[in-house]
Formats: sequence, structure tokens, C-alpha cells
Amino acid sequence: MSNKIKADLLQQLIELERQLLEPSVRQSSEKLAHLLSDDFYEISANGLIFNKAHVMSRLPDEKVPQFYNQAFNGRMLSEGLAQLSYQAAYRRSVKCQLNYSVRMSLWRLEQQSWRLVFHQGTPCGEFILHLDD
Repeated sequence: MSNKIKADLLQQLIELERQLLEPSVRQSSEKLAHLLSDDFYEISANGLIFNKAHVMSRLPDEKVPQFYNQAFNGRMLSEGLAQLSYQAAYRRSVKCQLNYSVRMSLWRLEQQSWRLVFHQGTPCGEFILHLDD
């Protein structure tokens, strides 16, 4: 099997990843439940591990940060399992400085829907933001 990802699938996964950053999705338990796999877990930038239950209890009440993401790359790890990597910058408010990270997500095809099974954000140095990406 080639690890090359089809362009339309890459675009679909980028859109799903970006949906997870939208306030309307982050504040909706129903939408989050649909996008996150039951065995989802995340390793945060500070090394903490969160599972789906923790994310579902935290995100709907969290103030949504301002996010920017760009430079997406994708590849197939196996049939029905895709890896997405990208650069991200975020801040808690317009008065705060940006935090920069590289991100990696694993998306798995489950019952004809792509669901996020793993996510990690690793702090990195500042990079140039391309706001049209």
C-alpha cells in the first residue's frame, strides 16, 4: 500500500481538523462526540494526556482560543488510518502573544466517518503565519 493520500481526502481531513477549532463545534457535545473516536486521546503541549471523556467535559465550557493553522501534510498509515501534520499558532485573547506548535493527528475511518483517534501539539519556535492558507 502506498502512503500517498488522495487530494480530496486530505482536504476533507483538513476541514474536519479545522471544525474542531470552531466555537460552534467545541461548545457542542454532540458534534464533538461525532468527531472524536471513543478511544481518542491527546498529549497536550505540556505533556498531559487527555481522553475523550475529559475533552468532552472540558471543551464545551472553555473560552475558545484564537487559532491559525497552515502547512498541512497528510499520509496514509494503513487502509482507513490517516496522519495529518501541520503548524498551528494560537492565543487566548487578542492581547496575548501567539503560542506556536507543530501538530499531528491520526484520523481513522469508522462506520463510514472519519474520526480523530489521536492528537498531539508540540511547542516550537515562531514561524511566519500565512493567513491565506
